[in-house]
Amino acid sequence: MKPRKTPLTALAIVLYGMLTACASAPLPAPVDDASTRAVAVPAGDGLLLERLRASLRERGWALMSYDASALDRNRAYTSLARQARYRLTLSEDRIGNCRGGMPSFLYNATMIENRDGNVVFALTGAHCLDEAISRFAQGLDRNGLIAPTVGAGG
Repeated sequence: MKPRKTPLTALAIVLYGMLTACASAPLPAPVDDASTRAVAVPAGDGLLLERLRASLRERGWALMSYDASALDRNRAYTSLARQARYRLTLSEDRIGNCRGGMPSFLYNATMIENRDGNVVFALTGAHCLDEAISRFAQGLDRNGLIAPTVGAGG
């Protein structure tokens, strides 16, 4: 080997070792953005609202409560989008009972993507409680609204 090529060979060996070390290093774990697994639901304790919350939890969503009138007054949608991927809006009025005594509701429920304000799906109707919940669950399923798992991204 000629003396002039020795420094180049040594440099090539060092660079090869550095590149090999970088290539074999483990990739960093994905950042867990909890907001991708969260749905903002209106504050309240109505029977229909409670059952809709349960339906969302069954699909793996983390729930956070929001004050609908304060959100509308302050136009804090950008802030809410950093905390929850979707927002549920709901108006519910109990209108009586169905056969067998099950409560019936006149309702309007909407799932909104907070990032861009797009309506994912909306339901309006007057149904017995179980029928309203069933329609909501079908809307979630039809639109693929199952919470992503930790580390799966948004």
